[in-house]
Amino acid sequence: MAPAKTTAPFGSWKSPLTASGVASASSSVSMARIDAANPSWVYWLESRPQEGGRLVLLSKQVDDYSDSTLRELTADARWNVRTAVHEYGGGAYAVYDGLVVFANWADQGVYLLDTSEESQTPQRIAEQNDKLRYASFAVHPSKKFIVCVREDHRESDIEALASLVAIPLPQPGDSEGPTKDIVLFDSSDFISSPAFSPVNNELAFYAWNHPDMNWDATTLYCSSMKMNGGGVPESLEHLRAVAGAPDSGKRESIYQPRFDEDGVLHFISDRSGFWNPYYLGAEGEIHLSLGSPVDVEFAGPEWAFGESTMQPVPGSKFSIVVTYAQGGEHKLGILNVATHAIEDLPVPGWTQMGSFQLGKSRSGEPVLVLISGGPSERMSLFTYYINSISAQRLCGQQSSAQDPLAGYISMPQEIAFPTKLPPFGTSEICNATAYAFYYPPTNKDFEGPADELPPLLVLSHGGPTAAASSVLQNKIQYWTSRGIAVADVNYGGSTGYGREYRERLYPHFGEVDVQDCCAAALYLAESGKVDRKRLSIMGGSAGGFTTLACLAFRPEVFAVGASLYGISDLEVLAKETHKFEAKYPEHLVGPYPEARDEYKRRSPLHSVDKLACPAIFLQGLEDKIVPPNQATLMVDALKRKGIRVAHIEFEGEQHGFRKSENIVRALEAQLYFFGKILGFQPADHIDPVPIFNDQE
Repeated sequence: MAPAKTTAPFGSWKSPLTASGVASASSSVSMARIDAANPSWVYWLESRPQEGGRLVLLSKQVDDYSDSTLRELTADARWNVRTAVHEYGGGAYAVYDGLVVFANWADQGVYLLDTSEESQTPQRIAEQNDKLRYASFAVHPSKKFIVCVREDHRESDIEALASLVAIPLPQPGDSEGPTKDIVLFDSSDFISSPAFSPVNNELAFYAWNHPDMNWDATTLYCSSMKMNGGGVPESLEHLRAVAGAPDSGKRESIYQPRFDEDGVLHFISDRSGFWNPYYLGAEGEIHLSLGSPVDVEFAGPEWAFGESTMQPVPGSKFSIVVTYAQGGEHKLGILNVATHAIEDLPVPGWTQMGSFQLGKSRSGEPVLVLISGGPSERMSLFTYYINSISAQRLCGQQSSAQDPLAGYISMPQEIAFPTKLPPFGTSEICNATAYAFYYPPTNKDFEGPADELPPLLVLSHGGPTAAASSVLQNKIQYWTSRGIAVADVNYGGSTGYGREYRERLYPHFGEVDVQDCCAAALYLAESGKVDRKRLSIMGGSAGGFTTLACLAFRPEVFAVGASLYGISDLEVLAKETHKFEAKYPEHLVGPYPEARDEYKRRSPLHSVDKLACPAIFLQGLEDKIVPPNQATLMVDALKRKGIRVAHIEFEGEQHGFRKSENIVRALEAQLYFFGKILGFQPADHIDPVPIFNDQE
């Protein structure tokens, strides 16, 4: 018989999931890669909050579950495999036949590491200038050069020049020293994802221009490479736009160009309204890989380089491994592009999958390497044997019945709730549906009083063109295990529901997202699941803006909010942000400065007179995406108005918190502040947070 639960107020439950535990669990894996020349070797990145968030490159054999072949390739603390291209980075390394090229965070230089050498000392290559940044690497099978994206900040940051460049690799007998980058393509504002054909000198990549983001409209290019006498490309020949051409009249978002073993080019496009797989025919014609378009998503928005949700299967003609999603339901399958049929593969509860790579075990069996997770499983590196239909964790701790968190994990429930579409405040309002994941309070040791409902924390995700996930997140369980319900909202503008849903936010940022977050909270309160008087909201970056906008423009809904590196003044963002998002506000709000009045109308900073509830602000002082003065301006305004407010700044942090001690402080500070406002006493010992205008 299970022991009787202790009755205690919601929010005051004692939980084994501490803030330091959340910080240690913030270590994550990303960007798995198979060495195509040695397909039994897998590489990946591991973030280490205890080392300031450093990204470390590791590798081992794909069927090594004991770590006997594990290698830490960038163990020295001076190496941080991370790029600043687009500020969000990604695609920071590539590997072929044991040769690794990577970008190092400290100087943004490109380094070559030969893993066959025992010394394993990286050698700097390419042009050596700290104003040049590199990402999205591809190592040519000849091992004579790499192709990658270069971002040139020598003249300007906001107008940094993007180029597709070839970088010669050192050959035996070469003198050491930097080489000259060879510019192959520089006719677009942004470039991504170069890929080589295995059968000829073809190169594919995609590009796009302001004011679009890559989920709005991109162009897929294909070209031959003209080689010099040393086997290094000196230019592109016969460059052609094969899909999404600017003059085609068809706006489509194209991702993930991939050549199969026969040289057929596959890619993902949302020309049907959803990201579906396509391929290029022998005469350049575009074919849908499915029998007909389907209203499910085979990809997500590419905020960072290196996304991979589709890969051709080596040795299996016409076969592609894919993952696809409709809302919160994700599946894994093998797509036969000849028959247009998808064979769904069973998965162990995964609801998010990515970083697909195809390798082989040492016995020659094809194996999919991927990063995946689900409601009871954090995102981890797994292998999936396609023939024997079996999955196994490749790194990290195995979950077990003795898991100390068993009994404290809240399982998400996907909810659909009624909402409205703009224009608001008129008789023309249309009814609609939006979505969220609801997490009820869960703790095997505690229950709430019979006459009390739990507080609710609404999470507004960042982006805003992104999505909430149902994968296990300790930062959510931190709240639910203490007796606080959570709703992670996929407001209009989120991905996973097709282009029409994604573009609900255009040009209604600060309206549709606000409406949906409020609607989710009120729906759960009216359903009797949470306390109507204790609704709270929290968000980071664009989600921080939504949080502040909810507090300013719908003050009757929430009692308190938390903004993590959030936007309070849209006008400042339109003028001060980086190149990647410089024109994003034109879609979200309108052209600037023509729509300046609209920017001001939707900015919480210009509506503090409407703000009536407390807020806490947490901000990194080196944030280049959301300037720190955004938080300062809002805090100062709240101080003047006499509203309780807290403000914590973190030295050395950028857009998001990477250092373990700062993750701990940020989480505990939010709990402390919310407890003060919502009337519960956390069981944790937390260093007090200075609260301005506090009367206690």
